[in-house]
This record gives sequence, structure tokens and C-alpha cells, in this order.
Amino acid sequence: MRGEALDVPLPHAGGLALTGTLHPPAAPPPWPVMLFVHGSGGLLRWHRRYAELLGAEGVAVAMLDHFGPRGIRRTVTDQEQLSSETMARDAHAALAALAADPRIDAARAGVMGVSKGGSAAWRAALRRFAGPRRFALHLALYPGCETRYHDMTTTGAPIVLIVGLADSYTGHAPCFDLGAALRAGGSEVEMFGLPGAMHGWDSGAGRWSHPAGVSYAGCRFVEIAPGRWRELSTGAEWEAHDLEGRRRAVAGCRCLGVAGGGCPESRARSDAILRDRVRRHLLG
Repeated sequence: MRGEALDVPLPHAGGLALTGTLHPPAAPPPWPVMLFVHGSGGLLRWHRRYAELLGAEGVAVAMLDHFGPRGIRRTVTDQEQLSSETMARDAHAALAALAADPRIDAARAGVMGVSKGGSAAWRAALRRFAGPRRFALHLALYPGCETRYHDMTTTGAPIVLIVGLADSYTGHAPCFDLGAALRAGGSEVEMFGLPGAMHGWDSGAGRWSHPAGVSYAGCRFVEIAPGRWRELSTGAEWEAHDLEGRRRAVAGCRCLGVAGGGCPESRARSDAILRDRVRRHLLG
């Protein structure tokens, strides 16, 4: 499924621009739009299924490559190459670029992401990462949920978290606590746990593993004061600007070896949730 070329300047990244595609639906404009944020493996061919799924609903889908223009291929073995915080800011830069397209109804813009992209999708609901516009809907599929900020105030937009109850890569238990924190921050939050679903249940792939892949499922990063961080399992502390201190803290709690796999039943359930929430919040 081919789309139109899309370029997104990044004010927060020294003028760097991301490239990607906009997939318009068959319906006449103006269109609601969903920004799709990829995971640690980069922008993959199977991700286009979401352009087809949402295009059938009359929603345009924008897909950006957050890695290539930065010289990154994958982050599976080193998640510190690019933070989910930066990807959340990328998402808001994309929203600003999409709002300049007269065919796009920016008041009906959502953001969804898988894995690392899901981590960016829920962070994009926090005021600390938001731009002058807000997304109308945030959907995070099997995200990392190990981080709590000192200020968890949200834009007030609804958030949907969908996790696999057999996901050992990003884990799932911390996401239920995250949902409560985001709800306290001002958003309506819905949580869905899919029984037996592993990481990447929507990919259509068979079971896979990566022995050098990095999991933060055992980490708990808490901003104990503005700019001051602690990893709870080890007690390591660092300042936000101290990248080496952050890496040392990660080394103390991370695990090596990740796995996942597709599941048709979980994918069908996840797709149904996605369609229903898009109809409710972007098309209703």
C-alpha cells in the first residue's frame, strides 16, 4: 500500500526532519488522521496493515521513520540510542505538520504506537511533551510502562493501553499502575489485558526470540524531583542530563533476551478495540 511522501521538521532536534508516508483514505477530505509510531525494529512492512485497517474507516494514517534520519537501524539491543520521550516530541512535531495540510482535520488526530512506539504514544499525552495542539486519542499497544514522571499531568485526551498478559519483553503488570497514574493526571484511561498474548501479537509472525535484545521489564524509573531520577530496584540515582548515569542505572536493572510472537485471536481483539475507539473519539 503506497502513500504520499511526508516530511516532518523537528524543532526539538536541531532542524532534523523525519520522512515517512501519508496514506489517505478513499473518503473525501477533510479526514481524521492517525499517526502510527513504530517500535524498536523500525518502520516495518507489516505496519502498513494499520493504514488499510483505518483507511477502511475513513481515517488517514501517517507513518514516520524515527530512526533512519538519525542514523539508527534498530534499538532492540540498545534502547538508549533514542528515548521514547524524544519520540513523543516527534509525534507532536508531526501533528503540527499534519495540521498544515488543509485535507487533515487536526482536531480529530490520534496517535498510536506499538512497543517502543506505544511508550511514545502514552507519553505524548503528558503536558510536558505536548505542543500547542493536543491529540484527541492515544493508543498504546504492548508499551513499556516502567517510567513515572514527577508531573504526570496529561492533556486530558483519552488513553487506551492494550497489553499482552504473556508479554515478557516489556511486561504488563506496571501498565496497570501506569493507567492509574495517567487517570490521576487527568485522562480517561482504558486498560485491556489480552490473555496468552506475547509481545507483537499483531505482527502475523511466528514465535521469535533475540538473545541480545534488551528488556526493561524489571526496571522502575521514577523522577523523584524535577530532573532527578531513581531506579527503584537498585537505588541508583542520576540527573536528567547525565546520560552515562542513566546508562549505568539501566545496566543494573535490564535483562538480556527478549521474545514474542503473533497471535490471530489477540490481533482480532486488539483490532476490534482500535476500530471501536477510533469510531468513538475520531469519527463520533
